[in-house]
Amino acid sequence: MSDPSREIFDHYQAYYEAKRLADEPLARVRALHLDRLPRWIDRIPRDARILDGGCATGYLLGLLRESGYTRLCGVDLSAELAEAARHRLAGQVAIHQSDIRDFLAGTADGSFDVILFHHVLEHVAREHTVALLREFRRCLAPGGYLSVKVPNALSLAAGYACFGDFTHVVHFNEKSLQQVMEAAGFSAGHCSLVLHPPQLFWSWRHAGRALLRVLNRMRWHVNNGVHRMLYRLVDVFPRPKVFESEIELLARK
Repeated sequence: MSDPSREIFDHYQAYYEAKRLADEPLARVRALHLDRLPRWIDRIPRDARILDGGCATGYLLGLLRESGYTRLCGVDLSAELAEAARHRLAGQVAIHQSDIRDFLAGTADGSFDVILFHHVLEHVAREHTVALLREFRRCLAPGGYLSVKVPNALSLAAGYACFGDFTHVVHFNEKSLQQVMEAAGFSAGHCSLVLHPPQLFWSWRHAGRALLRVLNRMRWHVNNGVHRMLYRLVDVFPRPKVFESEIELLARK
């Protein structure tokens, strides 16, 4: 039976453009401390081999390129998004239009130092989840990192993120995401959850933005407090740690 999501993926750009954050240039990302680059990227050397699996329009790859990373590669299933990424990056980064599983099947062991898989795993059928994560681990060099982001099914607003896209087929919370990572061979001690409290800064040029960031940081803490109280009331144990709309888990091989 054919995948009913495939037709949507073939014309996914309009939906993707409607829901994504604004594409800000690197200078503005840094000036306003916007959360566009991975929080942990400074630990990665500039000559690292980085794969963005599900690169969409190539925005993150473009930011990484401007940040000094040159050994970059992107893969996306959607022909429209892959073409948009090629146009954006103008030959600076190799972009492949492919199912990520087919791409990895032709990739040698230890080919990458970092693999990014952001908001894609929820689109992968559950029978392929662990096998795909094992392939990622195989393709990582020793000491390499796999970053996985998915919508957080524990969030009180989870319904919007989890069920707002017909192509989402599996939903995760921090416990189930850790579970599949361990099943794929990543040890619990080498997996960590990445929190994203709004970064604070001060700038006379952007005083209004800085104030909004303070208010957003307060909102982040209130959101966490409300969730913690809820999960105490329902006696959930172990108690969750991530209450943001998305979960990022960083695993090291």
